[in-house]
Amino acid sequence: MKIVTFNLRMRWDNDGINSFIHRAGLIYEKITAEMPDIVAFQECRPRHLELLQKLMPGYLFVGRERDESGEGVYTAIKKESCRLEGFEVFWLGPDMYLPGSRFEGQSKNPRICLTTRIRHQISGRVIQVYNVHLDHISSAIAAKGIECVLQKMAEDSGKGKADIVLLGDFNAKPGTAALLACEAFQNPPLTEVTREISGTYHGFGEKEPVKIDYIFTSPDLANRVQTVERWEEQKNGIYLSDHYPVCAAFDFE
Repeated sequence: MKIVTFNLRMRWDNDGINSFIHRAGLIYEKITAEMPDIVAFQECRPRHLELLQKLMPGYLFVGRERDESGEGVYTAIKKESCRLEGFEVFWLGPDMYLPGSRFEGQSKNPRICLTTRIRHQISGRVIQVYNVHLDHISSAIAAKGIECVLQKMAEDSGKGKADIVLLGDFNAKPGTAALLACEAFQNPPLTEVTREISGTYHGFGEKEPVKIDYIFTSPDLANRVQTVERWEEQKNGIYLSDHYPVCAAFDFE
């Protein structure tokens, strides 16, 4: 089973050769070659979603926009191997169930987390996936956002047994407060399976990569990791995104 975190870069046509309309073909080729079971997208806008749904007809997309900007988080689930059992969106703010809730001092847009409950058809395992895009304004605000996610994760832990996957763009470097909160969490304990992955944000090859994208799992999934890799494909200076997507493969045999 393959699970991917993928920040799309929300701009459509004003990134030069790396505008989304030019990258879409490369994204299609990579998804078709890898056929991941679950893809957690961040920075997805309506036009991105419409095109991705055409390019990935074998996937069910769930999610929503965070506000009137249209940007949101969406999770794509391969219909052949997985079944959606439920999903929920909550806000990363003082009131997680109030649309638009945001912390004082964060950037102008609210932040959301999408959680999906997915059954892997072959193994029968149930996986609760938390797809998150934390605020970029400061490490302190990113930490407040992840605390909301961990609180929700603790609430969900009493609703039936499931493996846990927490992934996305944390906008936080290793060792900062958001990452330390995940490492300290115990309901359930979380393991960073991307620990050996180096930088992920690279600005279309113009910056030294900085690690801000992560995948955490509950213990049993962590013990079943086969491979974890960055998707580094690029053609003639065109990249998949300004982040390297990260793919973790698990063995359920």
